[in-house]
Amino acid sequence: CESTYGETDREETTPERRRGALALEVKDAAHLGGALLIPSFAVERTQELLVDLVALMDSGVVKRAPIYIDSPLATKASAAFAHHASELEGGDKLLHALKAPQVRFTETTKQSMALDNVCEFHIVIAASGMCEAGRIRHRLRNWLWREEATVLLVGYQAKGTLGRILLDG
Repeated sequence: CESTYGETDREETTPERRRGALALEVKDAAHLGGALLIPSFAVERTQELLVDLVALMDSGVVKRAPIYIDSPLATKASAAFAHHASELEGGDKLLHALKAPQVRFTETTKQSMALDNVCEFHIVIAASGMCEAGRIRHRLRNWLWREEATVLLVGYQAKGTLGRILLDG
């Protein structure tokens, strides 16, 4: 059951099935050669995605590509998670993902804006999860109209949000 928004039953899944579905999306996006934009909540969801993406790349299931965490809050949350990794289930996998050579954090506006110049396939995880604010709005403005762009919604999209408008087509 979706605890935050209630009354929504979710299909039972396993980490393997979740990663399998993610791998299909990454492969399809990589084939287009542009950007895979993932609006995500900065705390926990971003870190889970990062662990899954790095695991898929390490195992060769998907091609290694740059992963940009484009969120100062997600950067700070990732540092807090890393600091307490020994207390977390799978904390070793998180530490591995955070240190992976393809993972990059953008903190300044200038670093974030520089993502507009990335030409090869890349993945951007940016806050906010429902596309209502933050750096994801800039990423969408610059990429959404391009055929080589993919937007992957990985969380609940409340009615009336940009995320829900995109989800509904």
